[in-house]
Amino acid sequence: MGVAVCGNLSVWHGYRWWSAAGHVSGRADALVKPGGPLAAEVSDWRRFLAAAEEEEHVERLRPHLRTGRPLGDPAFIARLETRLDRRLHRLKPGPKPKPKT
Repeated sequence: MGVAVCGNLSVWHGYRWWSAAGHVSGRADALVKPGGPLAAEVSDWRRFLAAAEEEEHVERLRPHLRTGRPLGDPAFIARLETRLDRRLHRLKPGPKPKPKT
């Protein structure tokens, strides 16, 4: 995520759940494996993260930044949930219906 979204490039390294630190350092961690699928797409992660973002991408990411929920298709989210043994998808808002007796 570029400066346009986070506002300050110096903050990217402080989030352990954000893959940017692993990509920039080139070290493997829970989210990144060197030579993984994104390695062929981005050669210089520092420059990539500092680049201005297109407004369309920023608007798509913004709600996920507020909630901390991952952005991806349902299959991606399901794989993350399985791997982390944790629910990540959004539930229906509002009170749960009371069971009928």
